[in-house]
Amino acid sequence: MKDKIGIVTGILIAAAVLVTLSLFVLNAGNLELNEIMPIGIVLILVASAMYILWDRIKNIKKGLPAQDERLKLTNYKAGYYGFIAAIWSAVFGPLFFEILFDYELPGSQVTAVVVLVSGFVFIASYLYLARKG
Repeated sequence: MKDKIGIVTGILIAAAVLVTLSLFVLNAGNLELNEIMPIGIVLILVASAMYILWDRIKNIKKGLPAQDERLKLTNYKAGYYGFIAAIWSAVFGPLFFEILFDYELPGSQVTAVVVLVSGFVFIASYLYLARKG
């Protein structure tokens, strides 16, 4: 029962985020690049959350617990890899843009780079570790 409540809560939160995001986009008018990046971040986070919820729903339909020890270990490892990627992207992201594009990133864009890189690393490592076992 606890697993089902967690899944329903996750679905409701994801739906609320998507409805809020769609209302923002409909009322925003013309969007610039610095407004599109946060929308991309939100969509990536919602998509990864929906994949994890879908995986847990599959387990419940099979009569298994939503999260077994293997999935907990996969979450921990993927979270660790995402954390390490966040640290190094905060260090090397501004340096990368400075060297290649001769452009100094403001703090808000460095934050966006850190969130995007750590999110991609988490998703990629979660998918890899979930398949590999």
